[in-house]
Amino acid sequence: MRRPRTASSAALAAGALLALTACVAPASAPSGAPGETRYAAPSGSGDCSKAAPCTLATALTRTPAGGTVELAEGDYGDLTLRDGGGTPEAPLTVRAADGVVARFGELRSSTPVVWAGIRVEGAWFLDDGADGSRIEGSEVDGGGIFVRADHVEVRDSLIHNGSSLDGIQIGGASDVLIAGNTIRDFDQEVDNGRHADCIQLFDVDDVEIRGNRISSCYNAGIIISGGGRGIVDVVIEANFVQGCVEVSDRCGGGSAAELRDPGARGLVVRNNTFLDGSVRWGSVPGNVFDRNIVGYLSECASVVSNTIVTEWNRKMCKRPDWLDADGNREGAVDVVDRVGGDLHPTDADQVRIEPVGDGQPAPAGIDGDELADDVAGAANAP
Repeated sequence: MRRPRTASSAALAAGALLALTACVAPASAPSGAPGETRYAAPSGSGDCSKAAPCTLATALTRTPAGGTVELAEGDYGDLTLRDGGGTPEAPLTVRAADGVVARFGELRSSTPVVWAGIRVEGAWFLDDGADGSRIEGSEVDGGGIFVRADHVEVRDSLIHNGSSLDGIQIGGASDVLIAGNTIRDFDQEVDNGRHADCIQLFDVDDVEIRGNRISSCYNAGIIISGGGRGIVDVVIEANFVQGCVEVSDRCGGGSAAELRDPGARGLVVRNNTFLDGSVRWGSVPGNVFDRNIVGYLSECASVVSNTIVTEWNRKMCKRPDWLDADGNREGAVDVVDRVGGDLHPTDADQVRIEPVGDGQPAPAGIDGDELADDVAGAANAP
């Protein structure tokens, strides 16, 4: 069952602004949701009314499909939530009350929930059973989001400051949307045998990653890893992606994107701006790498189109076959604030291309506006 996407261009633009300012605001309940609301508090022991809130676990079981649980101020600690009244078609909404901070440690959910405007300070797991869940307008500080359920969205949120874990990791899941988020600053300071990526995918199908701002993760900005069922039908478009913006002990020079999995099928990478780290892209027939800006392209045999590349591995190939072919060209692109993550171009001529082929640009850029056909990267020319 494919759930209709609900992200709009306006939502993507608003989400980018929200994440950059690290200001998380509670989202409203989905339109059409039943009006029943239960109330929860960290030490609640009542009947889930506003006057006598209950625990969140209790509120979830007492709220009908499509209803809302409103959270009071406070620290809810580590929680594992297995039961609730929601369904994938009509999940419950759990939202912080206006003007309050609802804070969690490690959070595990295996029931369908729309999480809106909360703060998580540990790992956040959407486990088997959480099909139809969404995370909106929330903040994860010091942890990451781990998606193991289908029909999931993570939107307009800030995920940052983790150590030796991924910002968002999607594994064994189908129909997932990652849109309008800022994912940044994941280091390798914990010795646990894992590496830190901003986004990692393995064994997934039907995944969209669009309109995000991704930077300064120790190993990679975006990495795909094939496995048992592989990488199938993944779209990566209209993102600002940076490796280590400033190389240090906390960020040792990670790649912007590692996308070489030879088993990937239906992989489309278009209208992204990749800077401050290498991009590794192969030559799998049928996969698409189009209208991107790339600061450094590692593979001499990469098959790309309509793409602007600043540098490549000149020791391996002084003049790669893709240069000045298929709409590609060499060129530098100046941006508004590279260190601050604002990769909007400052010079229209630097992002212009003469497109060839039948490929189309992404439907919308990182700002939510329609992208011009003759522009490479995630944002229109100024």
